[in-house]
Amino acid sequence: MSHAYEYKVLVEYLTPEEPGLDPHYSHLEDQEGLTTSLEEVVGHLPESVPDGWEVVSHDLTAARSTIILTVLLRRKRGLATAPETD
Repeated sequence: MSHAYEYKVLVEYLTPEEPGLDPHYSHLEDQEGLTTSLEEVVGHLPESVPDGWEVVSHDLTAARSTIILTVLLRRKRGLATAPETD
């Protein structure tokens, strides 16, 4: 028996602008920088989610100095969209 949905994951990596400089999220300046970066990513998220797919969940993870945003998407099986034509 097959599952009714198919899934995929979008991933965004947010790294410090200056290599070797680790952010300290207890500092207001670094908090504001993270917020700005997340707002930029979320601002283009609708264009990153293909037609027919829906966001199921999301997560933020810190790995060393990188913040990783993962977004789980799903759609009903058999709803593949036709390729775009010009």
